[in-house]
Amino acid sequence: MAHPFDRYAAFTDLKLLLESSGRPLRKSKRVNTLKCSVEEFKHWAKAKNWTIEPVPWCPEGFFIERENRDEAIGKDLLHILGYTYLQEAASMLPVELLDPKPGENILDMSAAPGSKSTQIAAALTPGPSPEGRGEKGGLLVANDVQEKRIWALLNNLQRCGVVNMMVTKKVGQWFAGNMTEKFDRVLCDAPCTAQGTVRKDSDSLNYCSMDNIGKMARLQRELLESAVHAAKVGGRIVYSTCTLTPEENEGVILSILNKYSDQVFVLDPREIAGSRQRSAISYFDRAIEDSIKVQGWLISEKKKSSQLTAHSSPLLRFWPQTADTEGFFTAVLGKRAPTNAATKKFTKEDFPRFEIIPHSKQKEITSKLLDCYGTGFLRDDELLIAASDQLHAIPDELLKLRIPAKPFSFGLPFGKTTTYGMVRLSHEMATLRGHGATRQILIVSMDELKAAFQGKNLSSNLKDLEDGDLLLAIRDPGFDRPIIIGRGLLKEGKILNRLPRDIVRMFT
Repeated sequence: MAHPFDRYAAFTDLKLLLESSGRPLRKSKRVNTLKCSVEEFKHWAKAKNWTIEPVPWCPEGFFIERENRDEAIGKDLLHILGYTYLQEAASMLPVELLDPKPGENILDMSAAPGSKSTQIAAALTPGPSPEGRGEKGGLLVANDVQEKRIWALLNNLQRCGVVNMMVTKKVGQWFAGNMTEKFDRVLCDAPCTAQGTVRKDSDSLNYCSMDNIGKMARLQRELLESAVHAAKVGGRIVYSTCTLTPEENEGVILSILNKYSDQVFVLDPREIAGSRQRSAISYFDRAIEDSIKVQGWLISEKKKSSQLTAHSSPLLRFWPQTADTEGFFTAVLGKRAPTNAATKKFTKEDFPRFEIIPHSKQKEITSKLLDCYGTGFLRDDELLIAASDQLHAIPDELLKLRIPAKPFSFGLPFGKTTTYGMVRLSHEMATLRGHGATRQILIVSMDELKAAFQGKNLSSNLKDLEDGDLLLAIRDPGFDRPIIIGRGLLKEGKILNRLPRDIVRMFT
């Protein structure tokens, strides 16, 4: 019986491809610099007896080897708190080549479950500050079309402490005519047949019939064309998939280049790679050579119908054996001229209305938090927005990014107003900026936390704490600040649980 990969014998070593695809995929993590530094993670990994190896194209990414596999790597405390993200190494590449800059507006067109969106958000928000990470950053629109996937996206964005974002629920094609030339950079990580994920999901090869490949390629061309329209002139578009088929990868790019030959061009990853990706150049050389072989085959196959003209473009095709990752494809496009008519005009009724908390009320809220914790948690360039019974923190710049659609969500949950006028902080805001607290913060050991959640009295000194809300934290020698694990309620010498269930399970 023929294997789906047999058709690739002309492009690569088929035996090596099959052998590589049969091996388990290496585990890899990316450090979320919104909450953690690379050096802090290295110290944590050393204490865990992990062997880590840098991902060549992403300085925040690491391959991880462990002797002790009793604890699932996704159950690690730093992962649960959003300090790290369990992400396949090859999938870190598109955002590295997108290269988001602070102050820019970025669209992630097919964002769920959020690995690349959280990576973009971290790149938009550089540098430490007294209240979290943040000089003035850029804005992220994270879009997806399926509500179930959006909930996973939202969970990951919030776990990682992303403030500067709006989540939308639209088909990707919607952005072509409704947000024409509104974004500095656009990521189109397109849905695909996912052949490249076979190392972690052997069932992925069950959905790659030629009929399905053709359907996916048509959708991908529509999405990429929309991404091109949504990008500003002078902007950048990155297209990526986790599949191996020529039709969904090189074929999609070549068709767009043919259609917009005067407006769109390919950027060479080796030329745009800065010091961050310098160690990956040899991998890029190999991946480009492998893609050029496929491009030649595509041109030959389509020659009779004249659907494609000759190209030899620096596109990146990662076979599973290229860098011992999943199979992956990435292309970087630049836009030098308009490709679509200007966005149609909208009335004010087309734009969402936000219930902005008045400045006086906002100041009252932060003052009470300052009195309680010694920090107000809200930055000067942020606003509080009411959404049902929840307050959200958003950057004030988000109101200027006018999108004619009701957002699915926006900003980061900040807290809820209690009956006595205080705001009870959200877990997400506590873990993002709680390390700035100087009062009502209880730093304990892991053993003490376990005892507390089993109903035992804490042996720690509680004399400086008042009954009521507090922040729970642990110390780690690799961190120069406490690691906030969440909130608690102090009552008569006992800690009542205010933590998410997945954290409580670690201590009970």
